[in-house]
Amino acid sequence: MKRRAKTLLPGKTAQLGKTVQARGPGRRRNSGAPALVSRDAFCVLSGVSEHELAMWEHEALLAPARVIVLDGRREPLYASETLRRARLIRTLADDLEVNLPGIDIILNLLDRMHR
Repeated sequence: MKRRAKTLLPGKTAQLGKTVQARGPGRRRNSGAPALVSRDAFCVLSGVSEHELAMWEHEALLAPARVIVLDGRREPLYASETLRRARLIRTLADDLEVNLPGIDIILNLLDRMHR
């Protein structure tokens, strides 16, 4: 059985005996640009079906960060913020049984609070 890696402070030793190296300013994973994922990857990562995603986009609950054209067809790309928003929508709908109009109101209130 594999264990999940624990988040540690730089220089601390993990239970498996490995030391975590500190990330300095020059050691970032990316250049600050948000990671974008395809529609298929977004559905897998968020656990949302293509149909649900299309419905949420139609209801203006979610929107792709960018749309590119590949081989003559439009391919939406989604940011990590959109992934978090999809997971929130999923929680509101499934766990709290909030309907789509209620989800829209909650998301609008949260957006206003974060402005």
